[in-house]
Amino acid sequence: MSEERLERLEGLMEQLIGMVGSVLSEQRSMKDELSSMKEDISLINERLERIERQNTAFQESTAYLLDKTAEHDHDIHVLKHRLLKI
Repeated sequence: MSEERLERLEGLMEQLIGMVGSVLSEQRSMKDELSSMKEDISLINERLERIERQNTAFQESTAYLLDKTAEHDHDIHVLKHRLLKI
């Protein structure tokens, strides 16, 4: 093999090694980002579960208040009806 060809192959090998190093570095970076994203998703899921529990409690409170309002409206209607009869 000629000296020129060996130098060209050496240059290509250096370039290839550099490219592999870049790919590995980027892969490590992507793994770190993925790990961070998984942690974020876990926190979001915890928050979502808390919100769902609160929503259920709010719905129950709202239903109770609607029932009480209907009960009070009925009482007011009965009292008005009685007062107007007298």
